[in-house]
Amino acid sequence: MPGFQSRLYSLFLVLLFVVQLPAQKKTDVLTRKYPAEALRADLDLMKRVVLSMHPSVGIYHDKPFYEAYFEKAMRSINDSMSEKSFRVYCKQLIEELHCGHTEVMGSKAYNKAISKARLNYSPYIFLPVNEKLFVIANLNKKQDSLIPKGVEVKSLNAISADSLMRYCRRFISTDGYNQTSKYHFVQLGFNNLYPSLFGRPDSLQMEYKEGNTLKKHSYAAFKVKNIPPIPLKKVEDSLFTSRKKAGIRYRVTGPEKQIFILKLDKFANSSYKKVYRKVFKKLEKENTQHLVLDLRNNGGGSLANAYKLLGYFMDSAYTQTLYTRVKNYPEKKHTRGNLAFKFTRYVFSVIGKKTSMGDTDYYAYTLKLDKKHRYTGKLYVLMNGGTFSASCLVGAYLKERKNTVFLGEESGGAAEGCNAGVTPYYTLPNTGIRVRVPAFRVRHDVHPQLTGHGLIPDYPIHYSFKDLISRKDLELLKVLELVKTAQ
Repeated sequence: MPGFQSRLYSLFLVLLFVVQLPAQKKTDVLTRKYPAEALRADLDLMKRVVLSMHPSVGIYHDKPFYEAYFEKAMRSINDSMSEKSFRVYCKQLIEELHCGHTEVMGSKAYNKAISKARLNYSPYIFLPVNEKLFVIANLNKKQDSLIPKGVEVKSLNAISADSLMRYCRRFISTDGYNQTSKYHFVQLGFNNLYPSLFGRPDSLQMEYKEGNTLKKHSYAAFKVKNIPPIPLKKVEDSLFTSRKKAGIRYRVTGPEKQIFILKLDKFANSSYKKVYRKVFKKLEKENTQHLVLDLRNNGGGSLANAYKLLGYFMDSAYTQTLYTRVKNYPEKKHTRGNLAFKFTRYVFSVIGKKTSMGDTDYYAYTLKLDKKHRYTGKLYVLMNGGTFSASCLVGAYLKERKNTVFLGEESGGAAEGCNAGVTPYYTLPNTGIRVRVPAFRVRHDVHPQLTGHGLIPDYPIHYSFKDLISRKDLELLKVLELVKTAQ
């Protein structure tokens, strides 16, 4: 269950390798076209793997639907395609699986060929906010910036801003029918997504709004290897105690130091037990009654870590179930890790209760409670579109806890669970494209009904353009308000 940073990195890799390079930078591996027969064979392998193993089959649509869906897609391939074009085609196909852990990646040869290229980008950095697009900076220090910060962009190269963002969202894989995650990652990644999907010309034209007047500005592209991320990270002070290996930070804040903030950047595989033990001992010793659990931008990670954290909060021994319908990876010669998958199944059967129904094996794990240092005070859970996978699992169970409120955006992960646990990569034999396919379904037993949506906050938080560029923390400000009101 990958963390936020690794998921964001994987997303940007996908986007980067969909580029349209200038002619002088192209090489055979980038321009080579594969015959329709070879592409259909690759897609047929992907179909067989998905139908055999993917947990989404039977959740959002039944198996006959996906059989017909992939057959139609194969019949539609009547001409040759480059790897880039075929990857875009496959990327849009997998969206029908409604799975944030399923991804289509470039071949190793393609990635190697493009990794050192200097590419055309817009020197202007854009920030999407809902359906609007704003200018926030100019990276080209040699170019006079005629466009002031905060200007609303109406179109780029004659394509309206809302159409650009809507198309970009089609390439963000999410659980179920969740849209919050799509908006979230397009906001973070638009400056990579836009040139990757719409091309990299030597010059661009921007139509923008100044007051009530529409103006146009033509400018040259900016050639670099990569561009920096949008600086939207909340302003944090040095009072946070950081445990980098565990991905955990914490501090005391608020009036009379009565609020404890526990921020989890990820669910790390190591060092977390010691940190949790120290934190919850401290909470007990100081009789803390207001704890903020910050899961924003936490893309998941270790299930064992998530279970350990829940043990400090829950008052009942809930179960959490993983299941799979395969005992070995299908089409094993096109992937790796089958032995590790079998070992994982064995471990799940040892730590949990195994039952079988038809060809599906279920592994129910009972959460172990920490009776010695369990926290019973007020809990404020912060989440957004980047709250995904294991962090959404934690949130789903905390929804059952008394004295707990959620603030922020709808979570990026689905309330009922996700497809994860183990996610092997399959290499398609002709193009070399890699497809990540989850082997397990992670089911939140406290939320069995299928919604296709994330966890809904008790206090929705909406950021304006000014809020974002000033790097305000509206969720924490709302917590301070709630604490003050409760006194």
